[in-house]
Amino acid sequence: MGKAGPGVTGHMASGRWWDVTYHRPMSSESVDTGVPAADFETVDREAWLALAEAGLRGRTVDSLATTTADGIRIHVVYGPDEASTAGDPAGWPGSGTFTRGRRSSGHVVDGWDVRALVVEEGIAASNAVVLDELLRGSTSVLLDPMAIGIGSLHDLDGVLDGVHLEMTAVAVVPGPRSVEVAGWLLDLWERRGVPVADRRGDLGLDPIGVYARHGGSTAPTTTCLDTATLAVVDRARDLAGVRPVTVDTTPYTDAGTSDARELAAGLATGVAYLRALTDHGLTLSEALGSLAFTLTADADQFLTMARFRAGRRLWARVAEASGAEPQDRAPRQHALTSAVMLTRWDPWVNMLRSTVAAFAAGTGGADSVTVRPFDSALGRPDEFGRRTARNLQLVLLEESGLAKVIDPAGGSWYVDDLTQRLAVEAWDRFRGIEAGGGMATALASGRLAEEAEACWTERVGRLADLSESVTGVSEFPNIDEVLLERQPSPALPTGPLPLRRRSEPFETLRDAVVACNPVPTILLVTLGPEAQHATRSTFARNFFGVAGIRAVEPDGPAVDHGSGTGAVQVAVLCGSDERYRSEAAAAAGGLKADGVQRVYLAGRPGDYEDDLRASGVDGFIHTGIDVVGLLSQVLDDLGVVR
Repeated sequence: MGKAGPGVTGHMASGRWWDVTYHRPMSSESVDTGVPAADFETVDREAWLALAEAGLRGRTVDSLATTTADGIRIHVVYGPDEASTAGDPAGWPGSGTFTRGRRSSGHVVDGWDVRALVVEEGIAASNAVVLDELLRGSTSVLLDPMAIGIGSLHDLDGVLDGVHLEMTAVAVVPGPRSVEVAGWLLDLWERRGVPVADRRGDLGLDPIGVYARHGGSTAPTTTCLDTATLAVVDRARDLAGVRPVTVDTTPYTDAGTSDARELAAGLATGVAYLRALTDHGLTLSEALGSLAFTLTADADQFLTMARFRAGRRLWARVAEASGAEPQDRAPRQHALTSAVMLTRWDPWVNMLRSTVAAFAAGTGGADSVTVRPFDSALGRPDEFGRRTARNLQLVLLEESGLAKVIDPAGGSWYVDDLTQRLAVEAWDRFRGIEAGGGMATALASGRLAEEAEACWTERVGRLADLSESVTGVSEFPNIDEVLLERQPSPALPTGPLPLRRRSEPFETLRDAVVACNPVPTILLVTLGPEAQHATRSTFARNFFGVAGIRAVEPDGPAVDHGSGTGAVQVAVLCGSDERYRSEAAAAAGGLKADGVQRVYLAGRPGDYEDDLRASGVDGFIHTGIDVVGLLSQVLDDLGVVR
């Protein structure tokens, strides 16, 4: 692991640390169902597989399995025979590896912390948002000094005017001026006479994460925490409720990296800070107590749950290997919903994505959860966006009762297996970072940026052929939608890891089309009665609707094969396979003769591709093709400037 500071050992880069046996969960025989267990029919897995595959028409159940970006294979069904869950490595909540939660009581006592993100422009406006959030159900605030425009202690005082700081935790988004802002928050607590025991919050000191997101004149060195940063840490040393140093992994996922790589970056960053803090003179317990982790929560429910569970497991191992006492090993985790998954077009679906992400983070054991408002990708969110972000958490907590169950995922063979495999994969990547000189070296050398670029390129391919879809954008677009308007967000400096949203490739196409006057259309030519073309004509409308292109039908019957199309440049034929064999060639030829520049056919050409192309069909639209690439070609044909 490289040079180790006092109390931080160097044998984390090897060893099968996950081979640990804990008590198994309660068996089925111990559950009083009113029916003796012996009376239940024994489930035969092979018989079940045979029945399942009988309905798959020649496919195997295993063919339905999927693979994550980290190469972790997700099986269709899980059982107690899964090797990675044998012996219940998850243990008990509040102990062991803390996989099942930092506290033995989970969130039962007081729920998770509903932390509101404040990005309003200006001191007075931000203060109004802070007070409104705390009045209406948020339990803490996360201030973004760059977005707000906090430039002094006076500004910070104004943002928190009227806030009872002895009752409210205040967290700060890491940024280029984090050291100054952290100092001002410490000053404000002192100025207002907040009792030491009541000062609570995260100061957001994260030089490695800030460089990853925003860049800077110099990259962090292996020492990573400079004199000014350590001076702030010293001021917070006796404040039990304050975590001065943040390990923010969201810059890595925002850039497109995978789950295991996010966890590995967080581990390597945490270890770098742990070394720096203990080298500075903090005890291991003090150093561990100075750290808070921010992880991404996204709409992949089970991977998000596994991410938080694996994150605790991994950090507990780091702390254990460093010689920490059991009570100091559990990391404090904050969840921030993904910026990557948010869309500008059809942003209403973002509410569903955020609900799933918040659900997964809360049930995954996050101590606090911040939900980005649904309209965040459009600019600064409005009151409705903030309200829905807050209320969805309140519904999950107060109406759905999620906090009333300790570790809801506990006992799920699938989640336990996924957690285990994700932890192993992340640990292996963490060892690679450490072997290469540590986190600062990996970031400064460009290695992490290259890995993120490779991950994103692979994901773009899945997005382009709709292997991974974005509801409302790459699938099921609302062609009549009017884009919401919001105040623009401030322009921020961009570092080696830029923000990449999944919907951007499609939104770029649609933005270009909407900017045209008039908005271009394509001709939809249907062959045969509706029953024979409805499926493919619907597919074609949605396909071109992704780019905001409306599909219109000719005034006359489809059998005219395009007569009277005038200045139409692009047309698409839709019908059944039988109609294609008998009519598509003539229809395509008629369209071309009528001046249509390019003709597409909805469906796979099969054995007739050569004949169809010879008759005038230029291309085929169907599942599995590069949607972005083909639509880009269509926009070029329509003369749309991008």
